[in-house]
Amino acid sequence: MVIAAEHGLGPPTPELAHRADLGLAQSEPFVIEMLPRLPRVGVALDVAAGSGRHSILLAGVGLRVVAVDNSIATLGALVGTAREQKLQISALAADLSSFPLPTAVFDLIVNVNFLDRELVPGLKQALKVGGFLLFDTFLADQAKLGKPRNPAYLLKHWELRELLSGLDLLEYREGLAGRYDARRAWRASALAVRRS
Repeated sequence: MVIAAEHGLGPPTPELAHRADLGLAQSEPFVIEMLPRLPRVGVALDVAAGSGRHSILLAGVGLRVVAVDNSIATLGALVGTAREQKLQISALAADLSSFPLPTAVFDLIVNVNFLDRELVPGLKQALKVGGFLLFDTFLADQAKLGKPRNPAYLLKHWELRELLSGLDLLEYREGLAGRYDARRAWRASALAVRRS
């Protein structure tokens, strides 16, 4: 598979596998499921990283991660964990709605449980050719089950597919899905690649 060779896909070394275990417990199931298809080398962007559960997972398998969030406190805790575990994670406190993303820099962008529709075109442009975008967030049906309930943070059915137009979809699904904490939620999930 050409993508595998170009992106260093394959099993992580035993040391990296141990460090990746640090992020498995709290990572969303779709991220864990897609992990074998994601790059093992290069630079990843974790959008709205929060406590860094996905940053830790990605750095644990060998990626250099830029974790972006608007909370300095949560990023501070992540920096401490990264230092302690010797993980390559750089934290950036920023509001991405007003922070310009670089063009064609990232081998992987992970956007989980966060929705800013206006940010998506910038995310697509920030991918290198051959770079992956993993998107996993809530569908409108989630308002019936619990949070979030604000329609601004809920995707309509098939909306994610439309938002990712211009990328090649490798995986796409919508529906009721399990979460890392054993609760169920209505999710839209996609893995896409930038071909040009």
